[in-house]
Amino acid sequence: MRSIDCFEKILCLLRCELWGEPLACEVTADDIDGILAMAEKQGVSGLVANAIVSNNLPIGEEKTVDVCTVTRLHELKGREMNQKVARFAGFLNRRNLKYVVMKGQTMAALYPHPLMRSCGDIDFYCPKESFKDAQKAIEERLGIQMVHNKSEKHDNFEVGTFRFEMHSDMTSLSYYKHQKYWDGIVDEEIRKDPCIVELEDGEVAVLPPTLNSVYVFSHLMEHLVENVIAFKQLCDWAMVLHHYKNKIDKERLAMHLGQLGLTKAYKGLGAWIIERLGFPKEEFPLLLEEKDYRWVRLVDEDFAYWMDRSRKKVKIKGSMSWLHSMQTARIVVRQTMHFFWLAPTEMMWRMPKMAIWSIRKRFI
Repeated sequence: MRSIDCFEKILCLLRCELWGEPLACEVTADDIDGILAMAEKQGVSGLVANAIVSNNLPIGEEKTVDVCTVTRLHELKGREMNQKVARFAGFLNRRNLKYVVMKGQTMAALYPHPLMRSCGDIDFYCPKESFKDAQKAIEERLGIQMVHNKSEKHDNFEVGTFRFEMHSDMTSLSYYKHQKYWDGIVDEEIRKDPCIVELEDGEVAVLPPTLNSVYVFSHLMEHLVENVIAFKQLCDWAMVLHHYKNKIDKERLAMHLGQLGLTKAYKGLGAWIIERLGFPKEEFPLLLEEKDYRWVRLVDEDFAYWMDRSRKKVKIKGSMSWLHSMQTARIVVRQTMHFFWLAPTEMMWRMPKMAIWSIRKRFI
């Protein structure tokens, strides 16, 4: 099956899984391997597999087993991850430490079938006034020593097979005034009463709805420029907007996006999730104009470019070898040029910031 056909069928399956739309495409047994492979790369294999199972498609016993295996593995990993996050949040809650868990299982809780969102690391952020106290409490409890790398935004530690990332900065914006504005509002919001997501009968603190919708989008933009965007980030953003549609303060959202230089990008990618992912147009928090919908084609072109481009897999010794740096730089240059007018100020400062980051990574 051609990549573009696989792409379209995955979109149909996602619309079915996320919004309960009738399946508007034909999926045969011959399609399954290609669909599951692309869905895995796009971070949505559980969602896509669950849509296939839910529609009881006639794909044969062997392929049905393959698809059910994907959903079962997601269930097992998701439940275990929920328990880890809930226990960890409870540990911080009992010590009255300020924090928020970012993305991950708190994001999965917003989906129609939460266990079908693919798991990753456990990311959490502590404001500056509680960061050292939280770090000390974790190190004493686990008997570990976290080493801070100044060139990174987080420290890492592991509990069994699960990786935790403790962030000192929540998101990375290119222009220093944008970063300063974000750093100011995020700590101010966390000092207030947190928004709570319940996992495994435990309470987990997350960002309030308006700020969360900005954070998830800024994370999406990082992927768009540096790593190439995937369905997973777009689905996460759509779920935040849908779940908190009556709690997002539209005026404050517009103000934050304006201060961060992300208004055009928010609206342009909003047009894409409406047109291609099936997001309900009436729930989008900003008023879209006809010009915003031109980005639907450009985002599709970007997906097509990365699907069709044959890239040689080169084993690189060390994550920051010169070859890895060159590969990353090529991606950033290409993506910056393609999406420059979505966020001109951010895009203009992206390459200088990436160059500084690369140098620090090598020598710090």
